Amino acid sequence: MPFADALGRLRQPRLAYIAAALFFLIVGAVLYAPYLAELPRGLHAWAQSDRLALALGYYDYGFQLFTPRTYNLSSIGGITGVEFPFQAYLAALGGVVFGRSSIVLLFRLLDVAMVLLGFYYLFRLVYEQTGHFVAGLVPGAFLLSSPVFVFYAGSTLPDPFSVSLSFIGYYYWLRFFTRRAFSDLPLAVLLLGLAALIKTTTLLHLGAVLGITFLWAFFQPELLTRRQRLVFTGLVLLVLGATAAYFLRIQYLNATYQSGLFLAGTRPITDPETLHQVRLHVRGFWLGQYASTLQYYLLAVCGLLFVGYARRNLRQHLLLSLLLLATLVLGYVFVQLMGAQFRDHDYYIIAPVVPPVLLLLLLALLNVARHQGKIRHAITGILAVMVVVLLVQGYKRLHRRMSDEGLVAESGNYLWMRGGAAELARLKVPAAASILVFNEPAPNLGLAYFDRRGQVWQPQDLATVTATEILDRMAADNLDYLLMAPSAYAGLAPQHPALAAELSLLSQSPAVILQRRNRQRPW
Repeated sequence: MPFADALGRLRQPRLAYIAAALFFLIVGAVLYAPYLAELPRGLHAWAQSDRLALALGYYDYGFQLFTPRTYNLSSIGGITGVEFPFQAYLAALGGVVFGRSSIVLLFRLLDVAMVLLGFYYLFRLVYEQTGHFVAGLVPGAFLLSSPVFVFYAGSTLPDPFSVSLSFIGYYYWLRFFTRRAFSDLPLAVLLLGLAALIKTTTLLHLGAVLGITFLWAFFQPELLTRRQRLVFTGLVLLVLGATAAYFLRIQYLNATYQSGLFLAGTRPITDPETLHQVRLHVRGFWLGQYASTLQYYLLAVCGLLFVGYARRNLRQHLLLSLLLLATLVLGYVFVQLMGAQFRDHDYYIIAPVVPPVLLLLLLALLNVARHQGKIRHAITGILAVMVVVLLVQGYKRLHRRMSDEGLVAESGNYLWMRGGAAELARLKVPAAASILVFNEPAPNLGLAYFDRRGQVWQPQDLATVTATEILDRMAADNLDYLLMAPSAYAGLAPQHPALAAELSLLSQSPAVILQRRNRQRPW
């Protein structure tokens, strides 16, 4: 028997589960181990640094879970409203055990671990219905081949974490209908509810699951006993109530502490110009980052299989089919509410689009993996090759996105910051000192690299900035140090004498670092 077919016919569930877990652990180590200790980098390093700053804020200023804060002092005390920062809080707690310097590694590791766990449950979902080992590996390999997903899965953003948690919720939800063990249903609701708290967008998928469950229970009254209905309804109300309460908490924090760091409202496309810009960006750049050409072809094949196996899907995979249709509809609703964000943010595609894409793929796998005989041998070989090709593509795309020379690397924004915290430590700058990062738009990126709280300022025209304006901004927030890229300092050449009169030049590499001498300056 060929090796690939032997894998495809791996019949002992316990052995298959162990083999799948080891497979994903090895894949995760190969992909992400080189980058786990890296500060935020690559595309949208600014958004990643905002989330990292939450973890460091918890560690430095007390573990008040419902009062998150970042490095940026544009809000009162740096306090800000944000989606439930579950990962940040856990990473900060890990820092208590392993040291503050481990928080970056722990944060990335948490995201990677959750993504791999989600892949494992997707494997189980396929394997338990088909007995096909290789087919169960395809969903994880498929996602890791996406430039967007493979990159952010090892970052500090909540999107892949939340979606992967949803996959686990799907597994237990579907298992409830298969085994009719009621304990699976509350577990699924809790997992999907936590996913919705972590990333609000996944509330759509929780809604799809709840809607289908209530509809199913209406047409099949025997699905739940009276007591189970009461328990289920109460749990749903509790989860939805917690989600609503936390959303109100976000609004309260933003209003009370004057923060607008994290988006807390809708961003629909309201005019033709915005629609044109969104289409231009998506077609011209983001489509190639959402998925590879191979993935688009595979999805087209899955779409044809969905139609070809329509009768079988309605008979044997009705729940998955209904969930696919529901998530597609809700995904469309999300695009209408947040469409403007797709112009500049590639990761916004993860939470609304990845679940229906995976459901379409799962339905295709459940149908093709059922075949026996020579057809099964051929399918197993094709799927095995597909897994290898997808993972190799994912490895290359992750390396490209993490490299300074990559197409999507924002090298100009953070290269000059590297080693910044070590340089401040060498200069004996106190950890409690506050800084102004000049000519930098990202709220927490520079502050995270220099590991200090403070403000950022990017003037509209560098050539018109005066030393007086800079000093006034420092005095207004009692900032002690001024940091900027050497290129920005060179652009301030006419202001150097005026700056020298008030500031001491401490270093020019990797960043220009100046210290304020006159702390009595009025403002």
